[in-house]
Amino acid sequence: MKSSGEINPSRRVFSGQNLFLLTALAFGHTLMHCFQQGWYIVLPSVKESFGLSDIQYGGIESIRAASSTAVQIPSGAVSDILRRQWTGIVVSALIGLAVAYTVLGLAPNYGAVLVAAAIVGISIALWHPPALSVLSERLSERRGLAIALHGMGGNLGNAVGPAVVGLTIGTVAWQTACWSMAIPLLAFAGLLWWGLRSVPVREGRGVEAKNYLNTLRALLSNRTLLGLVVSGGVRAMGTASVFAFFSLYCRVDLNFSPTKTGLYYAIMMASGVASQPLLGYLSDRFGRKVVLIPSLVLLAFFEIVLVWSGSGIGLALVAACIGLFIYAVNAVFQAAAMDISPREAGGTTIALVFGSSALFTIPSPTIAGWLSGLYGTSAVFLYSSGLVLVSALVLVFLPIDRKIKDSILRNSKEG
Repeated sequence: MKSSGEINPSRRVFSGQNLFLLTALAFGHTLMHCFQQGWYIVLPSVKESFGLSDIQYGGIESIRAASSTAVQIPSGAVSDILRRQWTGIVVSALIGLAVAYTVLGLAPNYGAVLVAAAIVGISIALWHPPALSVLSERLSERRGLAIALHGMGGNLGNAVGPAVVGLTIGTVAWQTACWSMAIPLLAFAGLLWWGLRSVPVREGRGVEAKNYLNTLRALLSNRTLLGLVVSGGVRAMGTASVFAFFSLYCRVDLNFSPTKTGLYYAIMMASGVASQPLLGYLSDRFGRKVVLIPSLVLLAFFEIVLVWSGSGIGLALVAACIGLFIYAVNAVFQAAAMDISPREAGGTTIALVFGSSALFTIPSPTIAGWLSGLYGTSAVFLYSSGLVLVSALVLVFLPIDRKIKDSILRNSKEG
């Protein structure tokens, strides 16, 4: 008999506490991504203030990726072992992001900027394993859509954040803008902690620490999951460079103001607000691969077109087309990974997906900075498009299908 505090996935999917849980986590994800993407709007001002080279500029994002990589697997382990404390983990992610912006706003030198970047990476790594695994368990019947709706919250933040941050640093000094951004993050962290107290904890006792390595080994022996990890990682190498250098391209190459840069970055991210749940729904209906491969090919195509899109309406249209896929495919990658992983290892599975992306990303922004210094910022977009096409090619050879998990569960019962 289940206690009232345990999750029962058989209950109606989008109703009652399920709906509240999804809404709260989606809004928290909105705030996380609002300031995650706003970070890229601040960076050109940081580069100018400290007189950084393109390689040093790319190094900021490489440090962020490295810190995220270092924390991803441990955060997944903590999420699976301490299943009933998942609320505290997601709240700490918001607090960490507030600390990062405070450090950046008070940074006296490049070293302090790198410390702030590292804290951003850690904070982002803490959010996803507990948030996505609890949604995957509780809304398992509509996993692709649930993860996509959570991702849509992130995409909304991706769109709003750059515009708000661009407007703010166009009005006040970027240092003042940064430390003041800690206030809404800390306020919502308190509200989220209070609101989720009434939501049932994750079902089960979690993975015992002594058995955790066995669970991790089982995941790493799954060739399809490893293929997803590699594909997602290569894709992240490309998209991370676009995230970091699109704002620099607007500020330096196109001579946009911070406000105009934030607006164009927001246009790029806004189109994904609608496309993310659509891609999630289509992947539930027709399969993950059917959605992922065409999406990645189109993303690569529009990144190439971006180089010749100009600085007016053409740039806005191409940026919007890129935004349809650049972040929205994340949810489909995540759902595909959760399809083929055991339920008790949901946090670790998400950590593997995000951790591999961060790991692959570590050298990429620095490489992009080197390319930008030699050939101009437009070379970064061509570099990214090539990596995205490689990611799509890897998926061609993977047996991804939503029915795989059902087959695995059926075979395990029969065995």
